[in-house]
Parts: sequence; structure tokens; C-alpha cells
Amino acid sequence: MDGLAIFNSLEAVFWMTVGVLVFRKSRQSGPYQRLGFVAAIWFFLFGLSDVWEVFSGAWWRPWPLLILKASCIAALVTCGFVYRANKK
Repeated sequence: MDGLAIFNSLEAVFWMTVGVLVFRKSRQSGPYQRLGFVAAIWFFLFGLSDVWEVFSGAWWRPWPLLILKASCIAALVTCGFVYRANKK
């Protein structure tokens, strides 16, 4: 395993851990429960996309991996905007 694959493996563990932590936090009652649940799913999927990247060797190849990564980023940015808009 080369350095990039090791980095992507660690990154995958990081994002999936963030997903689990956000999910656990979202289970508490509060105004952001649903948003936290949605964000947790996208964080976990982003981590899984890094696992896929370890085996494919590139984030843009194959094209479904690129679509998954772009979807995850778009969804997480959207969650951030919704959270910020509702926080004000």
C-alpha cells in the first residue's frame, strides 16, 4: 500500500467516524435532529467513497465515484447552509 492509499484509508476512517458521531448527536431531541441525521448519512457515504478510492486509485475514476464524491460534497455544503440559515 502506498502513501496515498494509507492517507485515503485514514481519511475514510475519519469521515465515517464523523458520520457516526453526528448520527449519535442527532438522536438527541432538538431542532436540528433531522438535519443531523441527513448530514450523518452523507458523512458516512463520503467515508465509503474514500474506501472505494483506495481500490480505484483515483477520485475521478470510475465516473460513478466522481458522481458520489460530488454528491456528498454538495449535500454537506447544503446541510451547512441550512444549519447556518436556521441558526440565525
